Amino acid sequence: MNRQDKRWLGEPDRYARLRKIESLDVETDYREITLLFYGDFQSAMMAKAFNGFLMTYSGPRISKVLHASGELEKRVAKRVIDTTILASKVLTEGFVGEGRDAARRVNAMHKQYDIETDDFLAVGIEEVVGSIELAERYGWRPVTDKEREAVLRYYSHQTRAFGSPKPLPPTYAEAQAFFSHYLDTETRYEPRNEELAKVFIKFNRSLMPLWLRPMIGPLLSAQLDPRVARACGIKPGSKFMKSLADVLLKRAAAADPVPDGTPSQHEALIRTVYPNGYKVSEVGTHVKPPKPQPSPSLAAGGQTGAHPTQASVA
Repeated sequence: MNRQDKRWLGEPDRYARLRKIESLDVETDYREITLLFYGDFQSAMMAKAFNGFLMTYSGPRISKVLHASGELEKRVAKRVIDTTILASKVLTEGFVGEGRDAARRVNAMHKQYDIETDDFLAVGIEEVVGSIELAERYGWRPVTDKEREAVLRYYSHQTRAFGSPKPLPPTYAEAQAFFSHYLDTETRYEPRNEELAKVFIKFNRSLMPLWLRPMIGPLLSAQLDPRVARACGIKPGSKFMKSLADVLLKRAAAADPVPDGTPSQHEALIRTVYPNGYKVSEVGTHVKPPKPQPSPSLAAGGQTGAHPTQASVA
């Protein structure tokens, strides 16, 4: 795409999304502001999914649930892509239509497990803090207070829709404090954390060109929060590797703000699992209904002419 052909919200001004954000009301338009925020910092979010998944493996209560499901070890690509599909549907469509269906799908999956409230909150806050910190570190322009508030409001609503008994803390500073305290007190090493982390790192490596595959794990791991890295059994990155990761992520983020019509890498990844498309109702895991148990009379080889009441008691 030639420079003169680039457009942002249909305008030849790369600050068009920011100007649109400034015109919106954070109390009612928080989802639209969040979408525009991610549009402006799309390339800066390169490490976002990696950081988010590794954070969920660092908490033993969460990793226990994930490990028990077997989804990551057996179907890591589907698990990652299903998460992307459902979260993206809610963000792009809102809490109506397919967005509402996607939120209900996630809620139904969460109901299969006994999830602590603090774990719900920590995962929701990671979306907020993780996104804002990457934009602040690598972004092409400063992040505004309105964006911080809008992103927090959006993920607070999403976290509730996904099954949390509580919303996120009301301010960004409180969310940061909660998240830091959670990492200090609730993350610790467990063998299953490391097992899940290795599977996910291997998956990320498979997405890269052959020449980059040996480096991608150490590079992405080097920029992780050290508390998350330790809990996942990942050795701290060297000073050189941390500097290299920083340089490469800054270089990747230099593509921002991506113009209108930029091909979505997510869509290409989704097609690897769903080449013929998908229905939101079919995405994710589903609990199989229990098999009907035979009545005692039949199980014991008794007569088939049992009284209806006796058969129903079984």
